[in-house]
Amino acid sequence: MVLLVAVFCSEVLRAQGFVGSDSFSPQHRDFAGKACLETRGLSRPLASNPKILNHSVVLDNHCVDRIKAKVCYYGTDHCTDVEVLGKSRKEQVIGVFPAMQMFRYAVKEQF
Repeated sequence: MVLLVAVFCSEVLRAQGFVGSDSFSPQHRDFAGKACLETRGLSRPLASNPKILNHSVVLDNHCVDRIKAKVCYYGTDHCTDVEVLGKSRKEQVIGVFPAMQMFRYAVKEQF
């Protein structure tokens, strides 16, 4: 029973966008080897029509270097170029869909 509650309360299940990245793709890293760019997906209803949702990806760069990346719907060529300055956060809308709260995305850093 405790495991069931832990699963339903986990942050991954509450997240609205799921990252689906290739673990072998190159990433910018800090001096400790941790990835510089952290991401999370959000679905937000439009103020004019709550049945229509913006799909956004929040990119948080905790390193000092500027990072360029492509944010795509997972498994598609529907991509948006994003540039995140050092020590900053950026929210990028990647699409708008009716009544589709959950989505999957991929982030590919550019070098």
